Amino acid sequence: MKSMKKSLYIFGLIICVILCRYLFAPVFERMELVSYDLRSKIALDGQQFMGKFAPLDKKNIVIIEIDDYSRNQLSKNPQLNLGPWPWRRDVWSGVVKMIERGEPKAILFDLIFADNATVNSYQDTKLSWVLRSYDNVFVGTALNHPKYLVDQYKTKDLIDDSDFLPTDKSLDVFVESKKVDDNITYYSHSPISDIYTEYTPTAVLNRVDSKDNVLRQHQPLFKLIKGDKTYYIPSLAFAGFLKAMGDDGQIILQKDKIVYKNRVIPINEKGATNISWHGKKHNYEFIPISKLLIDYKNDPNFDSSCFKDKIVLIGRTETGSDVHHTSVSPSYLGTETVATALDNMLNDTNPENIYARKFVQPIPTYVEFIITMLFCLLIVIVGLTSVIPFMGLLNGILILVLYIIGCVIVFVAPSLRFWIPVVVPIYYILSTATIFYAFRLHKETSQKTEIMNVFGKFVSPTVLSTLLASADNLVLKSSKKRITVMFCDVKDFTTLSEKSDPQQLVENINELFNEIVKIVFENNGTVDKFVGDCVMAYWGDPMASDDDAYMAVKTALEIKKRINEIKLSNIKEGKIVFDVKIGINTGDALLGLVGSERLMSYTAMGDAVNVAARLESSCSKLKRDVLIAKSTFEEVKDKVVTLNVGTISVKGKDEQIEVYEPISFVPDVVQDTPVKNDD
Repeated sequence: MKSMKKSLYIFGLIICVILCRYLFAPVFERMELVSYDLRSKIALDGQQFMGKFAPLDKKNIVIIEIDDYSRNQLSKNPQLNLGPWPWRRDVWSGVVKMIERGEPKAILFDLIFADNATVNSYQDTKLSWVLRSYDNVFVGTALNHPKYLVDQYKTKDLIDDSDFLPTDKSLDVFVESKKVDDNITYYSHSPISDIYTEYTPTAVLNRVDSKDNVLRQHQPLFKLIKGDKTYYIPSLAFAGFLKAMGDDGQIILQKDKIVYKNRVIPINEKGATNISWHGKKHNYEFIPISKLLIDYKNDPNFDSSCFKDKIVLIGRTETGSDVHHTSVSPSYLGTETVATALDNMLNDTNPENIYARKFVQPIPTYVEFIITMLFCLLIVIVGLTSVIPFMGLLNGILILVLYIIGCVIVFVAPSLRFWIPVVVPIYYILSTATIFYAFRLHKETSQKTEIMNVFGKFVSPTVLSTLLASADNLVLKSSKKRITVMFCDVKDFTTLSEKSDPQQLVENINELFNEIVKIVFENNGTVDKFVGDCVMAYWGDPMASDDDAYMAVKTALEIKKRINEIKLSNIKEGKIVFDVKIGINTGDALLGLVGSERLMSYTAMGDAVNVAARLESSCSKLKRDVLIAKSTFEEVKDKVVTLNVGTISVKGKDEQIEVYEPISFVPDVVQDTPVKNDD
């Protein structure tokens, strides 16, 4: 019944733990993302694990920034006639020409030349003609109305899309995963004039924000459905990657990766990949746009060789513009996130790059489940093998720390880069450790309470403390053991009770029992019970030793000695004078809890007990104070001086029992050194 009740408690606690996990799922998810961010910071270049993995494209990726410094410098040069932001489109014509003179691999505009920003159609036309002169320039666009929202709210008929072309042509994509294809699908785009998009490719600037608005991922490929036409458009970073690799190949979209030529970019089911950050900021070469505009104005033969074979990103970095909260910084420049994603695609997909590090990938859910169960099982095993429950808890905490360290190592190691969840497994591991520790502690406390209830008043404090220290090894179930039993009875108690005052008799006999129990405890004995004027004690349980029989006989002799001392003091004080008779026997006895459901006691039973009681009652007949059976005599004969009293008949036994009277201790047993023989 108790086992069933305990099992129900454990089952109930497990259900509560699981329910809490799902009730507070958003909290766990947020905490897991925080742990991801912490590991991302540890994995930055220059950290303990990532010292040699510098951003290899620091010299091949250039960011032309529209920053606060440029705004300040340009304000001091009114002759440039830029006007307020957004600048005239023909300004960008000059910028593109300057950069193209250096023969870059690609120019990526992290800007949107939307139709509503047009100031002068002539200026737009001028810029569009410059852009169409080159095949390595991408202008930014943004996609809206993702398929999952349109399907959810059934708003497809309400989509207000522009009539402009989204891009000059669609990428060549072979789709192997419809689910991923649906997840990257959109239904509208920014209103960019056809004079740009008809001849110039666009690239998507959409950021992949998580539920906590922290940027951790990048989506390389997008699908736009416009009327009866479908367009596959790259992200700005993926556009740079395609241009660097040569954009003459076919893109294969699979359920967990994008394959292009011999390069593989891992993605999740939503088509996004985790960004591997190099630093907190300014990891690439930044050139203020004011330098280009002012230097070109002063020197039309401006040297553009610094852009040779580089991928050039153009974006805003001034205060209050394109800044994002990322895993490694609360204010990461938006254009630099594109550069980082581009860097990942170029270098970490290169099989020939010895410094390449794998993309961060989450482990499958079933693997997470197996790992969590294994660690929970390990916690249970450690808890079961730990002698002390608290040590089991400490070992569990150590296992927890090792788990966290392992999760960090496999995340930051360049050759691994696995995202093993930390928060939910820790929750289950901690819950397992706590529940197991609580039950171990409850079990130990219950055992100690049971020991206290059973033995607290019947053994010495020393024995009790030893029992409590080894509670796990103590079995209170019925068992058969070899013990030495002693019965100590007051002589002529009936006569004394008739002649004495009851109150005084009880007080005086309690004083006598106190002395007897004290001596029993001093000799590591167990007081079984008080039966009227008789004390029953035994040795050999709950703690057994080779000297149990000797300690019982020693107790009897010390009781007799103490009784003789008490007699003299009682006579002087006018108290009742008591004497005792003692019977001792050694043999097998049954020990266990005996009684009813409402009242039970731990006691010894059996023939060994009955014989000891018969020996005590035979003391009067044989006119002896202490009698021991031959079984006890055989164990103490080398330590105690005895007299052979003869044999007696015991009720219930056919054979007579040989009995002895202990007189004193053998001299060399009670002295520190052996007595020398005068011979």
